[in-house]
Amino acid sequence: MNPSDKNDRQLLSQSLSGNRRASEEFVQRFSGLIYWAVRNILILRHLRFTSDDLDDIHNTVFLKLFENQSKKLRQYKGDKGCTVATWIRTVTVRITLNYIRKKGFDGIGGREKVIPLEDMSDLKEHRAGPEELLEKSEQHRLLHEGTQTLPPRERLFLKLHFDQGLPIPKVAEMMEITPQNAYTIKHRAIQKLKTYVAAVTGQTSGSF
Repeated sequence: MNPSDKNDRQLLSQSLSGNRRASEEFVQRFSGLIYWAVRNILILRHLRFTSDDLDDIHNTVFLKLFENQSKKLRQYKGDKGCTVATWIRTVTVRITLNYIRKKGFDGIGGREKVIPLEDMSDLKEHRAGPEELLEKSEQHRLLHEGTQTLPPRERLFLKLHFDQGLPIPKVAEMMEITPQNAYTIKHRAIQKLKTYVAAVTGQTSGSF
């Protein structure tokens, strides 16, 4: 058992024993993870959402965890090496999916976003760029289509970094990876988008 999970188990045990301070620390400890898990499932299911939706589901998760004398929290057994963080993430996904089913697709508000091509400096041409060849709406369409061809991890990174405007260190923290890995994911995803746009427009990827 790694030290982090050992501390998490102790924190959980103290929370279940009625230690109010431990419960508050538990919420702070796993709040970011729950936000990340909720955002991840909404993005991967291509659902529109707002910050209010995230807050609502985030609060619903904690409500479910602590209701009925923390009944759901007491279900954690730690079998087969399952860490507290992994278990919390799994429970969050289940609660989020139930929330979506009950609310329905139209219950999740907001407006679906696409990553503006002109806002992604790594995709701009240094000379005759796609801006001169495609209308703005066409650029958005191509970029949106291109993102759908990316693996889920790369799509999530682009959503968090470009669409939600989060800095790379914060994205790395939310995705539980190192900043170096985050930069690698960014570079790989952008190169794939360059190749996709180039293939569709008939340009060479080197011209971007």
